[in-house]
Amino acid sequence: MQARLRAIANSLSAETDPPTPTSSEREVNEFFVEDADLEIIDPLDLFCSSVDTLRHQPIDQTIPPRSGWSTRPTRMSGVGGDTAGREETRRMCRKGIPPSFKCSAWIINAVSAANPDMPKEEYDAFGTFRKVRVIDHGWDLVLKSIFPDESDLEQADVLDFGVGQYIIVNIMLQDIPDKGIRSLIKVLHAARDSLGLEFCPVLPDVACLLLSFMPESYAYATIRQMVADDSNYFLAISRVSYLAFCKTFADLMERNFPQTYEVMDQIKCLTPAGLDPIMKRFFVPLLRRKHVLRIMDIFTGEGAHAIFRIGCTLCCLAHAHLGDGVRQHCDNALMFWDGVRRFAHSKHFHFDIFLERQAYGSQVHMRILTRPIFPREDFVYRLISNNEAWASENEHHISIHAEKKPLGLVEGKYPIILAKHSLERLSLCNWLPPALQSTKLELIYSSSHHGRSIEMFYMQCSKAVHTLTLLEVLQKDVVIGMYATHTWHNNPSGYGDGECFLFRLTPEPECFKYKVNSTIQTAASLDDDSEVIVNRISDAGQLMISGDSFLSMGVCEDGASALRLNEDLTRGSTSRSISFGNQDLIGGVEVFEVGLVETYRFIREVDGQPIDKVDIWKEMFGSSLLSEGHYY
Repeated sequence: MQARLRAIANSLSAETDPPTPTSSEREVNEFFVEDADLEIIDPLDLFCSSVDTLRHQPIDQTIPPRSGWSTRPTRMSGVGGDTAGREETRRMCRKGIPPSFKCSAWIINAVSAANPDMPKEEYDAFGTFRKVRVIDHGWDLVLKSIFPDESDLEQADVLDFGVGQYIIVNIMLQDIPDKGIRSLIKVLHAARDSLGLEFCPVLPDVACLLLSFMPESYAYATIRQMVADDSNYFLAISRVSYLAFCKTFADLMERNFPQTYEVMDQIKCLTPAGLDPIMKRFFVPLLRRKHVLRIMDIFTGEGAHAIFRIGCTLCCLAHAHLGDGVRQHCDNALMFWDGVRRFAHSKHFHFDIFLERQAYGSQVHMRILTRPIFPREDFVYRLISNNEAWASENEHHISIHAEKKPLGLVEGKYPIILAKHSLERLSLCNWLPPALQSTKLELIYSSSHHGRSIEMFYMQCSKAVHTLTLLEVLQKDVVIGMYATHTWHNNPSGYGDGECFLFRLTPEPECFKYKVNSTIQTAASLDDDSEVIVNRISDAGQLMISGDSFLSMGVCEDGASALRLNEDLTRGSTSRSISFGNQDLIGGVEVFEVGLVETYRFIREVDGQPIDKVDIWKEMFGSSLLSEGHYY
């Protein structure tokens, strides 16, 4: 139906009143006739449905009844409103825009926010079929100017806009097919070459979200509205404005949540580099995807103010749940944000309640009046404007990138061989959980010094919970390994969890993270609404299996293991695993001879103590802390 309507819209004028219905229009009207009221609907007044251009997955095209959104969305029942009605529209967006309506609602919100004096019927038209031809035609002209030949597109890279190549790689690893990446490349190059954007760190993630519900032309048109007149209403589009955004975030934290500010400031979370998960990644590393989409619904109508409001109150709420453990055990920004992520993905976090009571709630003031928990838009944007002078003075003295550095080494009794080079340790750092990326490696087992015995391996590993094991594949010049989240011990029944992973360190480093087994599903209730989630094979409890004569990681369909070592650690085998999908761990080799084997534990940089002396996963981010002091 969408394709038929789009074809008709392209054949009709988008700028004049509809003429006498043509045969094509009559065909559409007849297609929609369910009762007498539908016969008078002009097809050009219907809103465009959403389409997933990024991943090409189906989108639910229904609009839930009693949701407040029209089940027959037309220009006369649009999301826009005059000055008096815009606050009601914003409240509806906070409750969530139906998936089928996101394409039209997002662009209407952006147009109405960027053009506050535009009449309602004009900006509502951007979401209907009246504007399809105009938007598509403008996009075609942009593409022809940027990619005059197909080879130009083939040679184009994904632009990072200052977010950093490391983050761009992480974005590309989100199961985006080649066709979706090509669409992203087109939109980002159009933003640079046609709109003149050179620096806008949050743009790659915002473009991915837009393309998840919009055609390329509408995603570009929406971004164009967001950067109109070089305004800071939506995006920071220069280094100075980005630094001003970060300084404003820190100022708002200090003003509204001083206790949380003190903790975050102490561990450098409020620096431009420390604010990456919010200011550069649009909450993507912190929240569930459905919650990120809810923020996008709000953001298109309220602009950057929504990012400040939701981001600051989320930090405060997470700090309240994590408690004093944050101050005691968290010594860098990565560890803090990992704690926020774990809280936001836990059963203790209810997004709807968070929005209603914390982010957009009010508190009693002087027993009579109430005031919003967070400052109004005009105050926040004045603060951004004032901070731009500070940003201009400090632009060249402040780094906006959190430079990745290799894992450190602890010089011990026995020399480290397999993790000696910094390039390999940088790869390991990128693969590890954020809380371990600022640690040092200490050798606790080496086959050349402790002997080739599985009993000795267990004994040396008993002093650590989280370990990295590297092993040399003889005659192949290959080093592979595994990261374990539980202490290696004799347990043929299986243990471990979904944080375990396998990797090839040299050559061509590649990590094989745990993949969800889609054939095993259970129902769970989250945020007061039931949804189906995947059970990670009882918390992936069979990822690590070990006994008297072997140790292994990963489960295969035929009962084999993704990686398995024999009792004296001299021979190994590898197979394609349903847990990791590691078919190219050694490049087609299934059975191999093992050379040197080394196992390391992690040492904290701040005090030189093993992380497992105080288990950060249980003490800092575990259920004991999360269950204390409910904030709502």
